[in-house]
Amino acid sequence: LGLGDDGLRLTAMLFSVAVIGVLGMVIGRRCGTALGALLVAPLMGSMYVTNSAAWVLADNSGWLWVGLLAVLALFARTTMRWVLVVGAGLLLAVWTRQNLLFLAMPLWAAAWLGTQNPASASANPLQHIPARVRGMLPIVIVTIPSLVTIGYLYHIWGGLVPYEFQGQYDGANPSNLALQLIMLAGLGVFFLPVVLGVGEPGWRARIAGQFRRVAPWMALASAAAAIMVALFPTTADPKQGRAGFVWTVLDRLDPIGPLGDTNVLVVLAGAVGAAALVVLLASVPVRQRWILGSLCGAFAIAQGASSEVWQRYHEPFALLFLALAACAAVHGRGGPPYRLRPIQAVPLAVLVFGLAVTSAGMLWQKEIAPWRRGEPQVPATPRLPEPPPRTSVTELEQPE
Repeated sequence: LGLGDDGLRLTAMLFSVAVIGVLGMVIGRRCGTALGALLVAPLMGSMYVTNSAAWVLADNSGWLWVGLLAVLALFARTTMRWVLVVGAGLLLAVWTRQNLLFLAMPLWAAAWLGTQNPASASANPLQHIPARVRGMLPIVIVTIPSLVTIGYLYHIWGGLVPYEFQGQYDGANPSNLALQLIMLAGLGVFFLPVVLGVGEPGWRARIAGQFRRVAPWMALASAAAAIMVALFPTTADPKQGRAGFVWTVLDRLDPIGPLGDTNVLVVLAGAVGAAALVVLLASVPVRQRWILGSLCGAFAIAQGASSEVWQRYHEPFALLFLALAACAAVHGRGGPPYRLRPIQAVPLAVLVFGLAVTSAGMLWQKEIAPWRRGEPQVPATPRLPEPPPRTSVTELEQPE
């Protein structure tokens, strides 16, 4: 495009601003401006969002598509216009990052559930199945171009990732499930007061009744998650893709030390994350519950196909998911005008401050300090070595 490094950096910055601005505006329309701004503010503090804004990375453009298509799945009416818009959005998302094909799942779920009232709490996906199948056919059809895109890229790359990165990102890593649950446990606690409506009239009795209803599901989900996480390696091991801040901290905090490749603290955190997910989903209307559940599950499958278990991929998704869940919960309780209580705002403000301080520390350590020492900076658009020429099938069949 002839933009150069500065132009590409500006483009990355604009996508990053759009993630915060557009999603804050969309969420604010449904649960109030102040709460909408506070729900997306943690994204501004995340080092993985700010890093993508400073360098030429496609991460934030991908998160923008995740947020926009998730909002359309959760809150928009599933008309034919909606089908065309989300179909085009999914295609652009796949051209941005190929693993964003997982967004088809919540879109399919939204089409399957249908809607006369997007906030309805009476959506039973097992009723009126023939009508639901007919309603889902259009979204399946508009998903085909995205599937064809994946097939075309697989053909020209010879794999699911660009040729230059094959061998680095190939192969599945089920330890991604553990990190996803850890993110929900660690970050979800700051969103729970908004999700549960703490401080609102009658909140104690309402929350007590809700916990009585979901306690068996929380126990079941925690047990299942603990068993699944315990089956996979959960100790820090950069060679196996388990590297970064969370893995290092949990390794150091493990009270009894690793049991082989298992970190007991990670198993416990995974169980807590599963219980938190149940509480989050139980706090939103039924239709949004199925859509959010499909979004979380589809992301887990897509991310599990990657060999890298990096916080860079999980933290922004968790912050987006939690903001959307909080918005759906507030919208389900009546929507704007919504009076934000201090007991709800303070935890989110603490989270924003903590993430911002962590980002500033990492920025100093990785960027500013090396620059002050005169060390060479990483180029914004590093040149990758040219791949060796690929041999065609015809050349292989020719005799010497």
